[in-house]
Amino acid sequence: MRPFRITLLPIVTALFALTVPRMAAHPGSGIVVDQKGHVFFIDSGGDGFLWKIDPGGKRTLVRKGRLQGLHWLTLDEKGRYSGEDLKKWFDRRITPNFGRVPLSGSRSALLQTDGCPMVVDRDDVLYFAKDNVEIARLSPDGRVTLLCARLSEVTEKLGFITALASSRDGSLYATCDSAILKVDPQGMVRTLVDTVTLNTTDLHAGTPDAHKPFLRGLAVDPRGTVFAAATGYRCLVKITPDGKVEAVLRAERPWSPTGVAIHEQDIYVLEYTNADKNNHEEWLPRVRKLGRDGKIRTLAILSKEERER
Repeated sequence: MRPFRITLLPIVTALFALTVPRMAAHPGSGIVVDQKGHVFFIDSGGDGFLWKIDPGGKRTLVRKGRLQGLHWLTLDEKGRYSGEDLKKWFDRRITPNFGRVPLSGSRSALLQTDGCPMVVDRDDVLYFAKDNVEIARLSPDGRVTLLCARLSEVTEKLGFITALASSRDGSLYATCDSAILKVDPQGMVRTLVDTVTLNTTDLHAGTPDAHKPFLRGLAVDPRGTVFAAATGYRCLVKITPDGKVEAVLRAERPWSPTGVAIHEQDIYVLEYTNADKNNHEEWLPRVRKLGRDGKIRTLAILSKEERER
């Protein structure tokens, strides 16, 4: 696809909020790693949980209850977004169910949302997928501006935005059901991959062809290599800057990847059981790490019993 120029425009009306159909229920994609190597991930099952895994492998519960609908997670390292800032955003009806979880001993906070994917970039600016068809920027004072004025023309053909990620060079990346888009710092948007296709037959029952591979989580390493959780293909896919696609980690049934994070060349993958079912009681998460040495390690597997403790 030929790249085209986009510019910042004032925020538009809520037209897309009235026309976007309700999306089917799915488990969370939220997983992040802080500068000290602590892994935080969302457990969408039951009433919803937020867990932490420290560098030594110890797992602790950060928050419990009223989190069942939250899907996305990002890290506000410098604490730029206060609770009042987020309240302004909520009051403007940009997206529902936004929460802030301060981390003890630092200014950092975890930001959680249900209504749309989001990411805090290298400059500590928050971007979110407005109405899941465009990318908007939220300033700490609650001001919202559209980043990609014509992005909805692209997502209208490719599907809703299902994940956001930022790279070291200031570019933003977005996934749709089967495509990956890139917006560079100069405001150029292009389709990095139009359709992610793999030679596999292990797909969820009833997955429409148009939705394969049902991309959810997204992360970008310092070299511009993209890693996406292909829920429909039950694998983590790697996409090089020139668009080459390959599977680098596969999940056995009933597991499927939904989220991905990168920290110091290690890749962390959030996976769920029965991610193709709407019954959130059947969603049990695990976290695996694909190390820089190529070895795969399981860091956590959650059970229903642990949720009830």
